[in-house]
Amino acid sequence: MSGATRSTRRTLNALVSVAAAGLTLVATADARQQPGRAGGVTTRETLPSGVERVMNVLPGDPVPTWTLVEDLRVGSVDGDGPDVFGELRGLVVLPAGGFAVLDSHAQEVRVFAADGSHRATYGGNGEGPGELRDAHGLMLDPHGRLWVTDPSNSRLSVFDPETGFVESFRHNFDFYAYIFMGTMTADGRIVRPNLRPPGFNIYDLNMELVKSISRPAPESGGLSAREAAQQGEDATPAGFAWESRDGSRAGFMGVPFYPRGVQYYDRDGTVWSGAHETDPAGYRIARRHLAGDTTLIVEARKPHIPVSREERDAAIEGIRESLREQGADTDRDWSKIPDVKPSIVNLFTSAEGDIWVRVPSTGEEATWDVFSADGTYAGTATSAALNALPFLPPIVRGDEFWAIVTDALGVQYVARARITPSG
Repeated sequence: MSGATRSTRRTLNALVSVAAAGLTLVATADARQQPGRAGGVTTRETLPSGVERVMNVLPGDPVPTWTLVEDLRVGSVDGDGPDVFGELRGLVVLPAGGFAVLDSHAQEVRVFAADGSHRATYGGNGEGPGELRDAHGLMLDPHGRLWVTDPSNSRLSVFDPETGFVESFRHNFDFYAYIFMGTMTADGRIVRPNLRPPGFNIYDLNMELVKSISRPAPESGGLSAREAAQQGEDATPAGFAWESRDGSRAGFMGVPFYPRGVQYYDRDGTVWSGAHETDPAGYRIARRHLAGDTTLIVEARKPHIPVSREERDAAIEGIRESLREQGADTDRDWSKIPDVKPSIVNLFTSAEGDIWVRVPSTGEEATWDVFSADGTYAGTATSAALNALPFLPPIVRGDEFWAIVTDALGVQYVARARITPSG
């Protein structure tokens, strides 16, 4: 471990207790309150069910504990080289340094060295061995090999970063998402969510089914876009249902700033979920086993950030423009748009087990609340330059922060930053 990495870990460990800063929290009889130095209060208690509940009262506008200082950016706007990315749907950091990405536009896996230089390209659009069609996920197994989910070819293909295609395994995907929703665990199990029946399938590295876990089916009652449009705005509180004036098309558009739950599958084989909380303000995240048993609840109390008039007007105009393109009425119930931003954007866990929660900020910088593995608030990390894609979780390993980011024109890059103590 490098000296910088040890310094960052010491910084995080030193800040896992958070400071009162004038805040008062009434705890239950068996709760344990922890004042510290990061600007808040943490209270821990064990619920009758045995679940650990950790409540963190955070400062409304905290002074950043860490700054993400970019030291590598790979990508290009022009040309036809391997660093011109079309549409990235996967990123892994290689054990020996460097990284690999899945470019779904080219259907290629591209491998780069630690200095950002291109090492190899594998795949390509097709049905032959090592070729890909509609690939939408990239995973790293314990042996350092790259696994690509290839649903249109009904298989997973395995590549060695140095030598290329190794083998493939037949596999039928029961649904297609923009990004593969499963994960590769640290001990070499592939977790894949199911829709029908709802639950998870767990496979070994030979794609043999190890275990199947069912979950309670969600309540029925979903409406089609056309049905929702005909029943009116109340039928879809989180969306605008539309139908073209000639009746030939129908669809949904999401309500801007509407809070939606987030989910993340970590390499330990557990599931993290996060949700916006209204009263009291803040958010809640929970860790549970795949079978559904919750093991940790982490709550963060902090003021919501208002949606500005400019943001609201820009969002409305964007929806109106899309409706005009679809030949639909542009008059909508704009009161559906919340007055505050969702308190949680996404979340992920670091290689060391820390919990990173991306939250909205009052300025232009990207902001993450960071918690230690036991749910204690450790501090806040910010960056003014890293506009990370919200649907592809960053990767934190030691003092390195890796992410797929975009510029003002939407061009994609791979960026690496150092997690540096602020001040």
